[in-house]
This record gives sequence, C-alpha cells and structure tokens, in this order.
Amino acid sequence: MKTDIPLNKAKWLVEPGCVVLVSSGDRKRANMMTVSWQTPTNNNDPCLVLLVIRQARFSYELIKRNQELVINVPGEELLEQVHFAGSVTGRKIDKFKESGLPAVAAKLVAPPHIEECAGHLECRVVETFTMQTHDLLICEVLRAIVDTELFDGRWIPERFHTLHYLGGRAYGIMNKTVEAKNPKKLPAP
Repeated sequence: MKTDIPLNKAKWLVEPGCVVLVSSGDRKRANMMTVSWQTPTNNNDPCLVLLVIRQARFSYELIKRNQELVINVPGEELLEQVHFAGSVTGRKIDKFKESGLPAVAAKLVAPPHIEECAGHLECRVVETFTMQTHDLLICEVLRAIVDTELFDGRWIPERFHTLHYLGGRAYGIMNKTVEAKNPKKLPAP
C-alpha cells in the first residue's frame, strides 16, 4: 500500500546522499560543517559539484570570504565526528580541535583538508544561486585526492563505508557492490 506523505518530508524520498564534511576558512580561522545536500553536476573538465548550504551558517560566512572550500569524504569510522560537526556551530569553538580531526593544509585552496577522510575535493565557488534560506553553490573541483586502497574509480563499499544521513542521529552506510544484469534480457513485470 502507498500513501501520501507531508510535503515537508518529501526530501527523504531522494535522500540520503553521501555525507561530506566541508572545510572552510584559512590557516588563521578554519571551520568544518556536515553537508548531505550535494551532488555532482558535471563530470567533465571542469568537474562541478553542487552544494546546498544554509545562509546563516558560520561555515558559509567563511566560504563567502575567499570563495573556496574543501569537500572531504568521511567513512563510517568518523560517524561521531561527522554528527558533532553538524550539530554545533564553529562560531565559538574550534571544531577541528574539539572533534580530534586535525586540519591539514590543502595544495590549491586556503581551507584545510580533514586528513582522516578518505577523499578530498579542493574547490572554488564559481556560481551561487539564492533560494530562500539556503544558497546553491556551484563548485569547480581544482584538485581531487583519494585513498587508492578504498577507491578504484569508484568507492569500494566492501572496504569503505560512506555515510548517508537519515535524519536526527540516524545514518545509513553503503557496504556492498551489486551488479545489474544484462538490460537486454529483462523479465516481464
């Protein structure tokens, strides 16, 4: 049986996206935030990634200063740090210090990497669209770095479990690869 759901719950039909930690700022003042509203929008050169960020966030203030950020991909082992980074503001605390995740200098942008993450996208914001309380940021990937034991052109879920936000304190994990059969021989519905 299917039923209508309230429209304020509709996003959960297409969530959960892979949770990322976005680092912003620079060496003097860096911050990180948890983001699950992200998606690639172009996989050619340049690679573009769309991020949706609430305008009131401290991280967004830092991003607007230099138009740069790093998208860091955490795994299941960083669940507590990921949830912490999305639950408190960095206006009054150092989230890197408090989470135990040290900041590491990036090569092409001012914001740092989060070393414990398995992948990093150094980005610059190339376009911004204002949408009520959130902005849509189109980010050009300038450099991509990944742990090759966990990624072979795509994540290897048998070795690395990306986190997927389910609401509240709940997260799902991707833990196995499945292969589709030959599409020319589909069974009748």
